[in-house]
Amino acid sequence: MRLLRKSCPAITLVFLLSVASSVEGANSRGGTTLPVMTALTVKLDDAVNPRTAPNGSGFTASIKDPVQIDGVTVIPANASAAGLVNKESTSNGELELNSVFVNGRMYRVTTSPIPFTQRTKLHAGATMTFHLVLSLSIAR
Repeated sequence: MRLLRKSCPAITLVFLLSVASSVEGANSRGGTTLPVMTALTVKLDDAVNPRTAPNGSGFTASIKDPVQIDGVTVIPANASAAGLVNKESTSNGELELNSVFVNGRMYRVTTSPIPFTQRTKLHAGATMTFHLVLSLSIAR
């Protein structure tokens, strides 16, 4: 049992390195990297009620405007996206986008949060723009 406890950090490190090298390999096979601060404008699929939405609840959206790099569409309009509601208190919170779906493949994203209060209107079809906090590599 002690050997397992001591080897867990080593196993985790090996796993992370293998994931990093597989991501690196995917990037070298072709793809496009969206830089930090790339805008992802979405429209909500369903309303999010700032008063009743529990912390950690999810929401879905669609990419409103295609995301292009050097004239090439990397994320097309109407691509699906998803995110989470993070509530700081009973009256304030934030929306964060955490994934986009491109060509049948899910990509994890990290975006800057968009704050809201109980008075914020988050109706179905509402548009908002998130910005990437970490770059994102999309396979071709």
